[in-house]
Amino acid sequence: MKIIKRSNAGKTLVIDIDFKDNVITDICISGDYFAYPETLIEELEEKLKGKTLTEALKIIDAYKDKLTLLGITLEDIKQAIKDAYDNLR
Repeated sequence: MKIIKRSNAGKTLVIDIDFKDNVITDICISGDYFAYPETLIEELEEKLKGKTLTEALKIIDAYKDKLTLLGITLEDIKQAIKDAYDNLR
């Protein structure tokens, strides 16, 4: 499932995500934003695989002090994942 969101800063966030039995099986976070350090987005994607929505949201929160985002926020990522989950129903 692909979710495309526009942030309040006007940047685009794209979440490609798959769920099976309410667990994230695959996720790709992309868009026209900047992330520092860039490698943490890939690390975050890997940590989210195999997690439920509740677990995933907690993991994202743990990146608050590790990851600097320009153009989007961690809340934007969380909301996009929630939107994808809600579309499953």
